[in-house]
Amino acid sequence: MSGGRAWKAQVFEVILRTFPAVLVAQADGFTDTSEVQRLEEIVAFLCKQEKVPLDAWDWRAEMRYLAIDSPFWRERFMAALRELLQTRPELYREQAEFLFAVAAASTGDITRNLLLRLRRHENLAGESFELISASEKAEIERLIAELGFADKAPEALSYLRQLLAQAHG
Repeated sequence: MSGGRAWKAQVFEVILRTFPAVLVAQADGFTDTSEVQRLEEIVAFLCKQEKVPLDAWDWRAEMRYLAIDSPFWRERFMAALRELLQTRPELYREQAEFLFAVAAASTGDITRNLLLRLRRHENLAGESFELISASEKAEIERLIAELGFADKAPEALSYLRQLLAQAHG
């Protein structure tokens, strides 16, 4: 594979491995600043790991393009990701961490986000402290099924379930 092709394949893999987290971020209909920041951290981690010089602007443009018509792209990306996970099953745990990290980045409410970050739980007395919305949980469950966590990576599924259980205040 030529140098340009190899680089393009690495860029695609970074986007592919990030795509499920993007789906979780947009599950509640709004991707807020905390979720975008978490996605950027994931992309930066993957770019460093894969030695890909992909800056945030390039990544944002690609993700916007994919997010606009995610129903069209979803099955294509899930099929490609399943294929990658089949050859590199160790990435299931990474996917679990990415899904959780993005879901837990925001409650979907700016005031609650600030109070929880400042550890001002007393101001939310009587309220649930779940960091992950019902729509994000539903999206994670859908991704668990689509990516075959139960059959292919039960340890990673167990790990993800433990992370999700910790999302209660």
